[in-house]
Amino acid sequence: MNTDRRILLSLIATGRITPREAERLLAFWLSEDDFILRAAVCLAVIWLLLPHLCMLCTGYTRVLASLLHGVFFSAHRVLACFTH
Repeated sequence: MNTDRRILLSLIATGRITPREAERLLAFWLSEDDFILRAAVCLAVIWLLLPHLCMLCTGYTRVLASLLHGVFFSAHRVLACFTH
């Protein structure tokens, strides 16, 4: 019997939780195999999406750079009007 189940049984024995609450807790806890499987699936999805995320970040960087260039160019022209 694993440690989590022993803890739940001791909580039931001391009256801190009901057996129904213990069942709910057991339903929500992940076993180690489930955790490893979910972690592997998440890593696989991240590995597959990584090139697309890089392209997306590159695109956002280019758009932001062009917007900032336009803002700085306009600000420079406005400041030039005030200095002449």
